[in-house]
Order: sequence, then C-alpha cells, then structure tokens
Amino acid sequence: MPNFFSFSQQEVSIAVVIFNLVFATFLSLAIAYVHKKTHTGLSYSYSFFTTLVLIGIIASVVLMVVQNNIYGALGLLGAFAFIRFRTIIKETRDIAFLFLSLAEGVAVGLNQYAVALLSTAAISLVAYLLFRFNLGYFTQNNYILLLNSTSPIEQDAFTNRLRENKISVMLLNSKKRQDQMFEYTFRVTGKDVTLLHDTINEISSLYSIKEFDIISGKESIEY
Repeated sequence: MPNFFSFSQQEVSIAVVIFNLVFATFLSLAIAYVHKKTHTGLSYSYSFFTTLVLIGIIASVVLMVVQNNIYGALGLLGAFAFIRFRTIIKETRDIAFLFLSLAEGVAVGLNQYAVALLSTAAISLVAYLLFRFNLGYFTQNNYILLLNSTSPIEQDAFTNRLRENKISVMLLNSKKRQDQMFEYTFRVTGKDVTLLHDTINEISSLYSIKEFDIISGKESIEY
C-alpha cells in the first residue's frame, strides 16, 4: 500500500490526513493552553479557547484541500468571501494567538512539520516570558477613582489637593444623576493606594463626597 488508499495522484493519502489532523490538534491545544495560562484580564472566554483549537485544525484541512490546486484555492476564496466575522476581540494579544493557531494549521497542512512545531514552541515561550516577567509593563500604579457627591466638585481645587500628596488626577467622566447626585470618574496615578484612600477620606467633607471606590487600573479598563 505505497499510497495508502489514495485514489488519485493529487489526493493526499489517508495516513497523511490523519497525522496532520492529530498533529494540528496537538499544537492547537498547546497554543490554547499557553493563552489560558498567560491571560491576565477579567474577560477570559472558553469560546475563544475552543476557537484557537478548531481554527488550527480547520486551517490544516484547508491547506490540504487547496495545495497544488489553483482552482480549488480560488473556489475556497470565493466561499470565504461570504463569511462575516461579527465578534469583537477586545484584547490585542488575543489576535496574535489567533494568527499563531492559523499559521500553525497552515504549516501542518503544507506538511511543514518542523516549522509548525518549532515556531509554536518558540512563540509560546516568548509569550510566557512576557507574561512571567511583565516585560513592557508600565510600573507606575494606575487607578480608577469613582465618587459620588451631593454638590458639584470644583475640579481644579480637587486635583490640586490631591497633587499636594503627589497623586496625579485626570477627569474621565462626570454626570448628574436623577437623584440629584453628582457622579465623577477620575484616572489616578500614585505609588500608594493607601495614601489615596486616606486623602479622599480627609477631604470628603470639603467636597460633599458621600461614597467613593478605588479600582486597580493595572489591566485595561474601558469607559
């Protein structure tokens, strides 16, 4: 069985198809687990985990179908033109993992096993090192300050009072609620969150502050 149930010269043998599917599954699972291990946000999605696994397998199948077949490639391109992706990927690093899984599947589908294995291992190692040592992370502490007051806050006086304690403040949002309360959102930068908390407590009576919350801004926060 030199061709192992291959019915034409252009057809990929069953043995190669099975090996490519198993190999692509193994590499895609490895990529998905590295993404899960290094994920630092609050919006981890199991659906994205399965997407990373499946897209690598699908890419390998596509490349096995269209290799050495220009008509098949053009037909597949026309079919994919009807597909529209509506899911918004909020974290840019997720796009990198998505492309890595896709590239791994392409390499396996083209029987470039060494490229698929070594590139997956190398890029996964780089991703883990970036996560492990926080490379590129801005070390200054950022916080989101949410506070409610019964009267409008004079922004200049409020920010100057905080800057006296070496706390940098920038107003992000303000609004007047239906219950006649004023709600403010500030971006705050400082080395000590305890100092920030104590400072707000000290001046709360001056600015009619009824309640406030301090949220860590280490991860991305959208408003």
